[in-house]
Amino acid sequence: MTKNNFLAAKSYVKQKMFESASQKVEQKIKELRANTPNLPFEKTKLAEVEINKFFYEGKTVDRVMIVLRSNGCQHYKKNGGCSMCAHLNGSPLTEKITHKNYVEQWNSVLDGSFIESSSKDFDLNNYPVVCVYNLGSLLNQEEIPVETVRYIFSTLNQYKGVKKVIIESRAEYVTDDILSVIKEVYDGIVEVGIGVESTDYTIRQLCHHKALEDTQILTDAVNMLHKYNMKALAYVNFKPIFLTEQEAIIDAIKTSTDCFKEFDFDAVSIEPTSLQDNSLANHLYNLGLYRVPWLWSLIDIIHGIYNNIPDKKLDIRLGGYFDEEVLSGSQGTGFQGRNEIFPHMTSSNCSHCTNEFVEAIKKFNMTYDVKELDSVKHCPHCYSLWQETKNIRDSRTIIERIEDILGKRE
Repeated sequence: MTKNNFLAAKSYVKQKMFESASQKVEQKIKELRANTPNLPFEKTKLAEVEINKFFYEGKTVDRVMIVLRSNGCQHYKKNGGCSMCAHLNGSPLTEKITHKNYVEQWNSVLDGSFIESSSKDFDLNNYPVVCVYNLGSLLNQEEIPVETVRYIFSTLNQYKGVKKVIIESRAEYVTDDILSVIKEVYDGIVEVGIGVESTDYTIRQLCHHKALEDTQILTDAVNMLHKYNMKALAYVNFKPIFLTEQEAIIDAIKTSTDCFKEFDFDAVSIEPTSLQDNSLANHLYNLGLYRVPWLWSLIDIIHGIYNNIPDKKLDIRLGGYFDEEVLSGSQGTGFQGRNEIFPHMTSSNCSHCTNEFVEAIKKFNMTYDVKELDSVKHCPHCYSLWQETKNIRDSRTIIERIEDILGKRE
């Protein structure tokens, strides 16, 4: 066998092993998704509305997050979705939400009728930053009709107190057609959050199950957003399944750096993995094969990004930790009756210091000052344990880990 033939054979075997691991991940995810309850959601009512603090133009402002009750993520329905996500828990599985349903949901925001308590008034003009989410991709016309997107943004344009609107979409749906519709009817700032998760192909495809083959899609999406003077926000999921703590830290630093330097994202949000029912991450946690990331690791990540991009002010956010005032949404079917999509566990340290660290995260998100994280005193109960955890090494490849965990019948 010639050297070229040997290399070709080796590459073929490696590709087959990768495909086998990928199939096992997807098969297991789909098995878990089969347990997703088909709940009788009211199609004319929002999934959730909450208010929290946000750092915008150098000051802390009130932000309103509006989550539409929607048809669900198409990646989720087709391929099982991402390994850490179970947002389909909050979507109807057998009924379709129409443009008319979406309009009724949105109008309840505009007139304030969505509020469950009659004692509170609501005026969208009081919120400089408005998030409009749909537990999927707002720019995917298979999930939400283009006429709905047009209607939402045309009405938002009438509220001059709203300065910035944040939405979310997979990169492949960031197209000329849909962005031109938004630009036609809305004059304010639009920021689109895109789930990058990892710029490492193996981690992104196997650990996250992202179904994002080529990062050129990210480049095209960011360029398209900038063409329309819109902002590009990258979501980086910290500590997916199958990675050690230190591997996850390294990957989050590299991915965030790549997002800023290689793909020209305007902002990065680090999203520590949380646990929702019917997700693969939660399944492995129940088997004792996964731990949510340590909060201490976020300090390493933020400093690591700045070490790679020194002398530049960066828009870095830490997702999942803020004081929220929930105005409406819960139908009492999820975690402790709070919400269908609410995680039952978020990343943490120990019971002695987690709350203090979360408060530091909130302050960081309102200032972007890493000193807020550095100020947390080393906990005598868990800091050394976290350091020991970072020293854990796994000599197996990710493919080998998947085969060992999912290759056997449980």
